[in-house]
Amino acid sequence: MTKMCLDDNCYNLTKQLAKKLEFLSHAKGYLQDASKCDSEGSERIWKTIIADEEKHAELLKTQLANEMKN
Repeated sequence: MTKMCLDDNCYNLTKQLAKKLEFLSHAKGYLQDASKCDSEGSERIWKTIIADEEKHAELLKTQLANEMKN
């Protein structure tokens, strides 16, 4: 059975994960907009940012899961 994680650390992890996921949903729309106007530089930048933020979201998700196990 996993413990309840109600401390500040878990709250912070959860809040930042939610912010990352919200940003990613917006950024994917920005990428679509950039692709419609043939802006190769903007597309590349958004793809890079999205990839980085996805990595950060995964780190937060993994750490939150680890905190829930302890």
